[in-house]
Amino acid sequence: MAHNYDVGTRAWQPDAAEGWISSEVEQKTVEGDKVKLVFLLANGETKAIETTSAALQSDGHESLPPLMNPTMLEASDDLTNLSHLNEPAGEVGV
Repeated sequence: MAHNYDVGTRAWQPDAAEGWISSEVEQKTVEGDKVKLVFLLANGETKAIETTSAALQSDGHESLPPLMNPTMLEASDDLTNLSHLNEPAGEVGV
């Protein structure tokens, strides 16, 4: 499944203190095959990730943070309802 990580896309970022912290794509720059994503983290910090168009097309590429579920699914008791089943998504419901 291809993930575009367009501006406004929400994702989880690893955090030493919290384990995971929510973030949102604030800026996406594409130059040829190179893609730069700038995330605004919930704590106010920014994080830039440089990747490739091919990585965006792959599912779960290690250079990309796991995507967050839509807000309406975050409190779901049934994990089969989640759009993105990953480590931080499973921990939020616990």
